[in-house]
Parts: sequence; structure tokens; C-alpha cells
Amino acid sequence: MATYIETAILGATQGLTEFIPISSSGHLILIREIFGFQDQGLAFDAVLHLATALAVLIYFWQEWKNISVAIFSKKETRTATQSRRLFLLIVVTTIPAIGAALLWAETIEQQVRGVIPVAALMVFTGLMFIWLERISQAKKDTSKLNFFDALGIGLAQAVAILPGISRSGATIITGMYYGLKRETAARYSFLAAMPIIVLAGLYSLWQFSTAADTVAWEALAIGFVTAFGFGLLAIHLLINFLKNNRLFIFAGYLIATGAGLIALYLFR
Repeated sequence: MATYIETAILGATQGLTEFIPISSSGHLILIREIFGFQDQGLAFDAVLHLATALAVLIYFWQEWKNISVAIFSKKETRTATQSRRLFLLIVVTTIPAIGAALLWAETIEQQVRGVIPVAALMVFTGLMFIWLERISQAKKDTSKLNFFDALGIGLAQAVAILPGISRSGATIITGMYYGLKRETAARYSFLAAMPIIVLAGLYSLWQFSTAADTVAWEALAIGFVTAFGFGLLAIHLLINFLKNNRLFIFAGYLIATGAGLIALYLFR
């Protein structure tokens, strides 16, 4: 069993990189490869996912409250109508990712978790950030999103099942491609992430229930707290950062990190 410092590092990594567009799965794999951290098991994976889902729930509490009230009431106020519409858009965005996970998750788990493919996909994601930043014209909010926009963002979220492609980054830049402002694209990305993160956590719990893994409850608690705290911090920082800044800094980081890891792997 790993030390508490290792679980704290992995929890912090999950919390930060789940929302900052630099790939959480890619960084977790790379940290384990570079520092030799052992895999913490299915229960730990589940706890990290559920912690970041809780961060989304807490940070966007008002939006989730409005959606819940709108779904279970017959009110026809402007807020209720917009909340129902937002809920349907999130459902449309979620479906492709669920389909991708059901069809290809096991294959990807076995074949696309090495340093080279992860690093190459990080470089690719960085290049996509630069390209889409240059061509996008961000000017609308989520009330202007339509079914096909939500589906396109969902397809981007499905592609992000590949380690090294940031889920938040893929959905943010796709939202910008469809005309969303950067901050609005980030908010929609985080809201649309919650069902996927919850399902990933529940799936890991289900796998754990059928496996023979042992559980160190202290490690789980440390992982949960750090992932939750750093997840909240990452959401807040990124939304405020994107009000006045572009994604180029993240593009540069992904390209430099991916290229550096490829070089280290090839010449070590």
C-alpha cells in the first residue's frame, strides 16, 4: 500500500487535472510511471472520481438546484425553461461518452496507457488548442446552444476517453468552436462532466465489489479530501482565468510536456 504522501499527490493531481485542461488520466499515468507509484486499486479510482463530482456539485450548486426544481415541477418561468433545456443539452452531451466507454474502455485500458501514446496525445491536444483558439469566434452563451452543438461537444468528450486528451480541454475548445465564450464553455464543460465522472466512479466501485482488492480507509480519505479540495480550486481558477485569457498557456504546457516525455523515453 502506498504512503499517505503518494495518495495525497495522486488525489491533488486528479482534482487539478480533471478540470484544468491538461488531461487527468494522462497525468495520473505519467506520475505513476515517473515516480514509480503503485496503482491504488479500483476503490481509490472510484473515490477520486466521486470527490471531483462532488466538487462540481458544490461549485455549481445553484445551477443543479435550478435543474432539479425545473425537472420535478410544472413551473413555466424563464429560469425553469432554461434549466430544463440545459438539462437536456447535458444529457445529449453525455450519451456519446457513455457509448465510447462501453465500446472501447477495456481496449484503451490495455493498449493506450503507455508513456509514448499518452505523451503524443498531449502534444496533439496542445496543437488543437492553438488551432481552435485562432479560428473560434466566442460570442454566445449556453442559451444559444442547440442539439447538434451539444452532440458535437459530447463527441469531443467521447474522444477524451483516450489518456492524454483532456476531457475538459476537448469540451471547452469544442464549445468555443460552436461559438461559446471561453468562460461559458468552461462552465458547460464542468456541468456536462458531472454525469460522466459519477458514472466512472460508480463503475469503479462496481468493479471493486467483484474484485479482491483490500482497502486502506485512511488512504481513501486522504485521496478524497485532496481531490475534492483541489478540484474546487481548479474550477474556480480556470473559470476566472478564462474570463480574460486564452488557452495558449495550456497548449504550450501540453506540447512541451509531451515532447519532453517522448524525448526522455527514447533517449534514457
